[in-house]
Amino acid sequence: MDELKIKVADNGYVVEYDDPAIAAANSKDGAKWKDPETYRVYSTQAALMQDLAELLPKLKANEPNPKDENTSSFNEAFKSE
Repeated sequence: MDELKIKVADNGYVVEYDDPAIAAANSKDGAKWKDPETYRVYSTQAALMQDLAELLPKLKANEPNPKDENTSSFNEAFKSE
């Protein structure tokens, strides 16, 4: 999971994220695809904070792909001669 969104709702808070377990199951051969986007609704700030304590450690930074064309172009532009 590389991002987590928290939105204010009329009756509390909504957290949106892609469930890494569902995303991993989707990548298996022959698996029936399921939408990994998950929504959780919290009526209190305390409930939100308790769940965030479990979700935040699961966040991972996007690793830049060295073969990404933007990275390659950037490196090429600043390559020393």
